[in-house]
Amino acid sequence: MHTAIWGTTRTGKSSLAKEMARVYQSMGIKVLVHDPVFDSTWPADFKTDNFELFLEVYWESEGCMCFFDEAYKSCFHKNDAAIATATMGRHRGHINHYIAHRPTMIDVTIREQCTKMFLFRIGKKDAKLVAEDWSEDVLLRCNEFKQGQYFEVEKMGEVHERRLF
Repeated sequence: MHTAIWGTTRTGKSSLAKEMARVYQSMGIKVLVHDPVFDSTWPADFKTDNFELFLEVYWESEGCMCFFDEAYKSCFHKNDAAIATATMGRHRGHINHYIAHRPTMIDVTIREQCTKMFLFRIGKKDAKLVAEDWSEDVLLRCNEFKQGQYFEVEKMGEVHERRLF
């Protein structure tokens, strides 16, 4: 139900996420964004750098596409408030998108709740973890990707290699 977007700096993960947000908005779907650096280029119906305020709006809303940019700032290990978005947010009709440089910086419960992944270039150690978590050895190749190149993966589904730019 939820989506993971992993990749090192300047690989394309934010560009992809912002394009997804634009598409959702064009479909009339409300977009909520938590962005600790408050990037003004995010297309969003609600955007904040304040995690507590984001959670307040998140739990008051229904049926939104929710983006957690720089997710390591809010979705770190044992952060119960962030874990609740992954485990209970779907009951509000939300689909969450967790965006981070390294999957290991995100709580394992949140990672396990993601059924879709966009995997840009990450290090070999992280690639090994992701390949094991998703039972897909081909994901080990992501550490060789160029800027804009990524895997799109559905849990228990096919792996597609794609290019953003």
